[in-house]
Amino acid sequence: MEEPMQTTEETREETAPAPAPRQYPERTGADRNTIYIGKKNAMAYVLAAVTQLNTGANEIKLKARGHAISRAVDTEEIIKNRFFPSLKIQQIVLSTEDVTSEDGRPSKVSSIEITLTK
Repeated sequence: MEEPMQTTEETREETAPAPAPRQYPERTGADRNTIYIGKKNAMAYVLAAVTQLNTGANEIKLKARGHAISRAVDTEEIIKNRFFPSLKIQQIVLSTEDVTSEDGRPSKVSSIEITLTK
């Protein structure tokens, strides 16, 4: 039978301190009610929007670029048809944004911003 290894000051490994939690800037004002649509499924963004609306927001904005535009439209339709039939589309803004790719080349990407109000 093996004896348990005894720990001494010399054999104790130094552990690095845990990294500090990531600090995000506080979202205030109109930016607080903006939902940026990305690669998650539409229901993740629906949940975020419904949460905002249930906590007192009278207006939310859905923003998306490129391939996520269709997901933003899906999100808007789910919110309106299933959860808040009284919501109105206040504004839809279509635009083109200049984006620099990872290799440094500039390119143009379509974007959409859908504003919904109670």
